[in-house]
Parts: sequence; structure tokens; C-alpha cells
Amino acid sequence: MSESGNNFARVLQDHHGEKHAVAIRGYPDPDSIGSAMAHAYISEQFDIECIILYFDDISHQENRALVKRLAIEMVRYDDKLDLTGLDAIAIVDSQLFQLPPPLNKLPVISVVDHHKNQMETTAEFVDVREDTGATCSMYAEYISDKIATMDRENPYCAKLASALLYGIRSDTDNYLRAREIDYRAASFLAPYADHDLLMSISLQSISPRTMEITQRAFANKVIVDNFLVSGSGYVREEDRDSIGQAADYLIQREGIDTVLCYGIVNNRYIDGSLRTLSDVVDPDRFIKELLGKGPDGVFYGGGRTDKGAFRIDLGVLHRCPDRDLLWSLIRKTVEELFIEKIGTKLEEA
Repeated sequence: MSESGNNFARVLQDHHGEKHAVAIRGYPDPDSIGSAMAHAYISEQFDIECIILYFDDISHQENRALVKRLAIEMVRYDDKLDLTGLDAIAIVDSQLFQLPPPLNKLPVISVVDHHKNQMETTAEFVDVREDTGATCSMYAEYISDKIATMDRENPYCAKLASALLYGIRSDTDNYLRAREIDYRAASFLAPYADHDLLMSISLQSISPRTMEITQRAFANKVIVDNFLVSGSGYVREEDRDSIGQAADYLIQREGIDTVLCYGIVNNRYIDGSLRTLSDVVDPDRFIKELLGKGPDGVFYGGGRTDKGAFRIDLGVLHRCPDRDLLWSLIRKTVEELFIEKIGTKLEEA
């Protein structure tokens, strides 16, 4: 057993018989969903009951299909949810500790993530690996270390392997950015997965709303050398992932290697997604230097090798009765920040 696997097993054994919440921070995506499933499955081996909690809408159509087709049990948090009996929190695919009460009073037993190290943590078990394409690959490694057993005759194991494979494929851009651990994980999981089911999830149609948001982003694009910045206007909460899909589309434009797309989500936030093909642009550093920290001392966003994201609370500005004026202000502010960061002149495309 690897050192990480051994340490993880030891921590879980210390919490034998407890009840934990597995927290998905940010918008649930295939990597966080698969990792949460795996954490709950591994915990069962130590007689730990888990509830998977998420805090933001599952907005991407493929992510909704993943949860529905695999019948993944997840609970959307709200302040009326009965959390009686919870003993601890586990965080997957993130390092964000900002949790609402009473969750913020519970100890964090584990943080497993593949993004850049964001902060010091007091969690009992911390496994943060920047050289890994997906958090699902790390959980697959734990399982292959025999912390938990996989059974080809067990339908749930087929679901779990399928979710983990989908998470790896998604976060490594169809294995274009996969590392050695990701390939090992995929090889381990493949015999257990339902590949027909994975194919059906992958073939989800693009929604009309996503196409509309992408069209607006294309129309509003501004090019700065080989950088592109674009605003999608007002976006519903359930369509937030369409901003990232618009960025995925625009990064394919010839001569562009970095794209920043953003919009006003739910009339309350500026949400943005960054994509890059550049060898010199570090999304994590770029976003943090561009936007800085909020009043709570936490960066507005961050990223990994090829992509990043951010969210900024509009505060009292969300009450502005003139939506056109507010959008104009936000667009001008983001574009000027971007141009200042790039340090060059603006060219309308």
C-alpha cells in the first residue's frame, strides 16, 4: 500500500462508526462527483456513514445526466437541512473550508485535491497533488491499494468505476492532459465500468440556453493580441456552466491561446471561466493576480494547468434597477482589468 493510502486508511479507522458529510465545493463537476462517491464507498469499509452535500446547482447537462443515469445520491444543502449526528467533514476536489454553520463547526478529517496548494490546513489527512490530472485518479489509486474492494458482479461498483472514469476523462480533457497516475487509474477502473452507459452520458445534446450564451460570448468578444475576453451578459444560475462551455468553444479560434469568459449569474455574482493553451500562462496565478482577494482574505478564484474560474459577489450592486447600466459597468471593469493585466492595446474583433 502507498504511503498516502496507508495514511488515509489510518485516519478513517480512527473515525470508525461515525457519520460524515462529503462536501463538494463549487459547482459539482464529474471529478468532484466521482471523488465524493469514491470517498463515501471507501468510508463504508470503515463503518462510516456518509452523506454527499453540494452547495451550487448542477448546471452542465452532462453533469446532470451523470447524476441521473448513475442514480448518485447527493443532497443539495440548505439551512433547513437536518444535519443532526454529523461528526466530521471531508472535502474532495477542493481546498475551500468556507462552509455555512453548523458545518463550519465540525472538524475536517480529509482534503483530497489535484489543484495547486491553496492554504495551510488542519485536516487530519491532506493529499494535494498538482501533478495529477484528476482527483478521481487519486481515489482510484486508494481503491487499487486495497483500502476498499471492487467486485465486477456488484452493480454499485460499476457505477462507481464509471463515475471515476468519467471524472478523469473530463478533467484531463479527454486524456490530452493526463499524467501517469491518470492512465494507471483508467486502466484499473476500465474492467469494472459500464462503457455503454458512459457513452450515453457523453452524447448529451447542447441545450438551447448554452448555445445562446455561447453566441452572446462570440458576439461580445474582444481580442488583445492572442488573448480573448468576452462577456455573456446575464446568465441563470442553472446555466452557469455554459460560461465555461463558451470558453471551451472560443479557445478553438485560430490565433488565440487564452480565453476569459464571464457573466452575471443569478443577478448576484460575476462568474468567469478561463481556458488556455499557452505554455507561459498559469491560470491560477493569472486569476489571482487579476482579481486579488475578497474582504474575507480568500482569493476570488484560481485554477490549474489549463483552466481556471472565479466568482465575485456583487454585493449591494445587485439591487441596481438598470440592468443595462450594471452590465455595461461590469463589462467595462472586467475588460479594463484584463487589458491592464495583459499590458497592451485593445482591438475589437
